[in-house]
Amino acid sequence: MTIIETLVVWTILLTPQQLAEGWIMLFDGQTTYGWTTENADDWAAADGVLSGRGGTKLTTTSRFPAGTLTYFAREKGAERWEAGEVETTAGVISLTPPLDMEYKDVFFKPTGLAPLFNGENLDNWNLYPEMPGKFTVDADNRRMLVKDGPGMIETKESFADFILQTAVFTAADSLNSGIFYRCIPGEKMNGYESQIHNGYKDGDRTKPVDAGTGAIYRRTVARYVPANDRETFYKTIIADGPHVSVWVNGLQVTDWTDTRAPHTNPRNGLRLEAGTIMLQAHDPTTDVYFEEMKIGGLE
Repeated sequence: MTIIETLVVWTILLTPQQLAEGWIMLFDGQTTYGWTTENADDWAAADGVLSGRGGTKLTTTSRFPAGTLTYFAREKGAERWEAGEVETTAGVISLTPPLDMEYKDVFFKPTGLAPLFNGENLDNWNLYPEMPGKFTVDADNRRMLVKDGPGMIETKESFADFILQTAVFTAADSLNSGIFYRCIPGEKMNGYESQIHNGYKDGDRTKPVDAGTGAIYRRTVARYVPANDRETFYKTIIADGPHVSVWVNGLQVTDWTDTRAPHTNPRNGLRLEAGTIMLQAHDPTTDVYFEEMKIGGLE
């Protein structure tokens, strides 16, 4: 099975209900993407199974808030899988088996997140009516409508390190939008941009158009495009110092560290200072809905 075929299989392992509840996958079934270890030869991934040598630690490259970790594990060579569930504290997640072990279905759900968009109004957001983008609320369905463009709406509150989760719906093919973070308040779309664009080339989801949903625009390209236009998809962003990770429909598509020299302007260098969260109406064709948007710290 090729990596493309495997990733297609693994993108549907989480049910729509699990995705809506905030679950993400920490293992894609084929690679150790999103993990690090002192000895790469001690860990291997293939055919939905993550194998590790006893006593050797495997650690996530991302730091998480407190949450729930679930998995299946067995001693290497055994036939029976045993389910595991752990309530984790804030920090990285590590696997350090005492014996040679195998793992599968390694899932995580954060706890303690608070609404960023309340589903009722835009009281906690700043609008820029001089721009043509339109931002309205469908209170019956508790979603924010982002249309036309260019335009932007940004939070009144600022955030530095955080986890953000949201459901997104793009109402036409290959629409362009984005979630900006650590923005300079009031400046036009000036922050790191986590791209929204579900297009891909040649029928190959590893060839995203315009960097792909989950990319940090102008900085990275998403390694895979799990989401489809005209269908609700789910996005998780973790920004932790210079490091950012992004999951789309539960699959990690970005694992990037900004190695540029520090700068107050994120267009020019590493920005660690707190900034606003901004949603983008990219152009006159933009027609995107956001719902269940929530945020939390990493401590």
